[in-house]
Amino acid sequence: MPYTSVSPRVSVKPGDVVKLLEPDYKYGQGTVLLRISRVRLEISKWYDGAWVWLEGVPIRWDGTDGEPRTVLARASALPHKAT
Repeated sequence: MPYTSVSPRVSVKPGDVVKLLEPDYKYGQGTVLLRISRVRLEISKWYDGAWVWLEGVPIRWDGTDGEPRTVLARASALPHKAT
């Protein structure tokens, strides 16, 4: 099965914080502010480069950490490497 790698296009790494609007990720509701702990490129490769699995800790409205979670994020909603 051919696949497209998201790694050349997506520029996120552990420690980065990303803001994802509800349409930009699956399996959740509302906007999420996520401090990334891991980018799962080994399983993201099956989404034609359009989606990437992120593991991280949501940051609550009061600045405290939420429970760790995994989200499937739209690659186009994430920072990209300069070309």
